[in-house]
Parts: sequence; C-alpha cells; structure tokens
Amino acid sequence: MAVISTFCKKGGVGKTTFIGYIAHYYATQGKKVLVISVDDQNSIFRIFGKEDKIFEESDNYLEFLMANVVEMGDVLIEVRPNLHVIKTLNTDKLSMKLTLERSQEKVIKKIINEYETYFDYIFIDFPPSSSRLTEVLLDLSDSIIIVVGLDSLGLNGFFNTIQYFVDNDIDLNAIKYIVPNGFSLNRRAPKVSLDKLKEQALEFTPNAIVLPPMKDRSIVKNLQSDGVSVYDQLEDEAKRMTAWDVSNRNLLRDELKELFDEVKI
Repeated sequence: MAVISTFCKKGGVGKTTFIGYIAHYYATQGKKVLVISVDDQNSIFRIFGKEDKIFEESDNYLEFLMANVVEMGDVLIEVRPNLHVIKTLNTDKLSMKLTLERSQEKVIKKIINEYETYFDYIFIDFPPSSSRLTEVLLDLSDSIIIVVGLDSLGLNGFFNTIQYFVDNDIDLNAIKYIVPNGFSLNRRAPKVSLDKLKEQALEFTPNAIVLPPMKDRSIVKNLQSDGVSVYDQLEDEAKRMTAWDVSNRNLLRDELKELFDEVKI
C-alpha cells in the first residue's frame, strides 16, 4: 500500500497525463488503484474518455465523504478495470474548512487510511496552485513525484515547487522521483533544460532520482482527444487509427513501461 502524490507549481507540464498513465499501468498489472483528484477541473477523467463524469450531478464528491453524508464506496468512479477516481467539487472551500476547522485534517487522514486497506496504490493529482489541502495531502504521502517541463518556465516551476516545500515545512526527502517531460532530440532547449534540471535536483533534492525524460509526442494529444489511454486494449480502435498512430501508440506504451518499471513505490 502506498500513497503517491504528483506535484508541480507549474501547470501544463503533463502531470495529470503521467499520473493517469502510471495508474492505468499498475491497474493492468492486477493492482487495485485509486486516483484522488483535488483539482477542480478533474482533468484526469478526460484521459479515459469520461468527461461526462466531471459534471455528472448524480456522482458524489470528496467533499460529500468528508461531510459524512455518503459512504466510502459512493464517491468511487470506475474509469477502467481495477482503476477508480474520486473527484472534488470546490477545493478552495475545502481548504478554507481545513484552515478554520483543524479537526478536518483528522477526517482526511482517516479517509486515506481506510482506502489504503483496500487499494494497492493511491495517487493524488493536484492543481498547480497550492492550498491547505495540498499541504495536508503532501504530508500524508509516502512518495512525491515532481513532473517538470523541459523549458525555462518548467525550470522556474521546479524552483517554485522547492521553495513551496521549504516555506511550508514539507519534507524535501519525500520527493522520491523527478520526471522531466517534453524532451526532444531535435531541439536544443529541452536538452539544455534537462542538464540544468539535473544540476538543480542534485543541489535541492539530492535523495531524489531524476528519471529518463518523457519525450514530446503528439500521439498523446491524439489519444486523449479520443478518450483513449495508452494502455487500453485497442483492437477495435486500431482498425480506425492510422498506421502512424498505431506505431507511435505502441512506441509510447513501451517507453512508458520502461519508465514506470524504474519507479519503485
């Protein structure tokens, strides 16, 4: 059982894509996986073609569970076999409640502990903004994975993330992995950014492992626009896909498997 957070103080770095794919990968290995989305946009659903669930009023939210008006199973939304997602409604309001009512922290801890008895992995997907809810859940995490975009803004996001941890007394040693994203052999900027990221990681997070960079592949957007995960069984879909899409989907899937096999959590 493990609680894993993916975080970065910069939006658009591929954090939700990473967490969606690694969660689905573990689910295909027969593990029971839960993703808790504490991002009001609940973008994780789009990766699995479940956008209708974002605004589905008959579904329950994390806030309802914290208010003790629903049961543990009522907030679970199955997006793939062995893979469930919990969505949030208003994280700003929830964070305010945590700030004003410290007892609510015990409620969150109790919820996480109870889910740990059922799920093998619990992943937490954050927005780039921070709040009291962010601090509480990061403190509850066994491992933290930082996803960093390979450009100047991405590097700034990494530095801001480190500063955020220091300012809020969050243990930097909880950062186990750093995932560079957006690498390209044909562009100089990502290679320079990767070298700088490794230098900064050595200085600020010497105990964290910088994983091999995820490559910038347009197939990711193609798959997500169709609501297809890279680890879906695509026999029927492949018949409608171009040969280029099928080839690149397979290449991405194999690259991600190699990357995920290096993550020991």
